[in-house]
Amino acid sequence: MKKKLDLIFKDEANLEVIESYLYYEKEQVGLGERFINELDQTIHSIKLTPNGFQKFHNETRQVPLNIFPFVVIYRVIENSLIIFSVFKTPQNPNKKLKV
Repeated sequence: MKKKLDLIFKDEANLEVIESYLYYEKEQVGLGERFINELDQTIHSIKLTPNGFQKFHNETRQVPLNIFPFVVIYRVIENSLIIFSVFKTPQNPNKKLKV
């Protein structure tokens, strides 16, 4: 039986999600909701196969969203899925993670 992972968003990731949601809603009503829905689907996929996505730094992994230009940067530590960043890919990749 698979263990259930507790979901933890770091403050930076929360801020990135809020800012992105507000930006997309400003661009087009409902687009922010589509962003949140895609993020939810991606997190659900991570929970199903947390070790199934690309490692890019030690045990830190990343998975791209399908439509929006973001990657979810996360790590599984014990029973927790920790989201460090919801990183907009056009940004400077050197800013991607400070874990």
